Amino acid sequence: MREAVDSVLAQSEPRLELLVVDDASPVPAHETLADVDDPRLRIVRHRRNRGSAAARATGLKLVRTPLVSQLDPDDAWEPDYLASVLPCFHDPGIGLAYTNATIVGHPTGHDDYVGDPSVHPMDAFPKFAEQNPVPALTATMRTDAVRRVGGYARWAWAAGDYYLYARLIAAGWRFAYVHRRLARYRWPSAESGKSHDRLRVERYELLVWIAFAARHPLTPGPRRQIRVRLPREARRLVTSFGRRLPVP
Repeated sequence: MREAVDSVLAQSEPRLELLVVDDASPVPAHETLADVDDPRLRIVRHRRNRGSAAARATGLKLVRTPLVSQLDPDDAWEPDYLASVLPCFHDPGIGLAYTNATIVGHPTGHDDYVGDPSVHPMDAFPKFAEQNPVPALTATMRTDAVRRVGGYARWAWAAGDYYLYARLIAAGWRFAYVHRRLARYRWPSAESGKSHDRLRVERYELLVWIAFAARHPLTPGPRRQIRVRLPREARRLVTSFGRRLPVP
């Protein structure tokens, strides 16, 4: 957490508010950050652990700035991240701006999150439904726009940010992309990082598209994802159930 907090407070653009949502961590954030003397820092704490989506929803409810970003405790921003994305919002049609990021700790040494910049910004269906192109730690959004589309889905254990971006696109917002590595994403491990559980993440991506298609049945892309993913998930469940049956 400390690296993430320090990276925000060290931004070259000083006009910011840092809201740390402590999701009932064993060591309270107030103790971890007790020596941070900066009036831009606010800390709120959940009485019980409610998950990352609920923590982000709490932050969105309390934030007082016209733009909102999200940063997990094991990630960090480069010093000029904010200064680089803020100019994107001079265009009133831009609802979200994102950048490339450096991957830290990838098992094969891969360190470029986005790769090919030619397809970015990716903010249209059906292409957007094929994969989430936005590194969550680099997304900055208009606060009012996020609130109007419903904010963070508290039910989404994973892929909730994907669902939010899709709803912003459906509401008519465009995205902007800065092709610079302006953040550091720590590759998830079995001990930390929900993205390590790929099967569960894919299951929630399927739920995201089912929920989205129910609201936007004519949008091209999500329905194809459901047709592709649903039979695959059904086969997994059948296989898993079969393994648990007692041997006669």
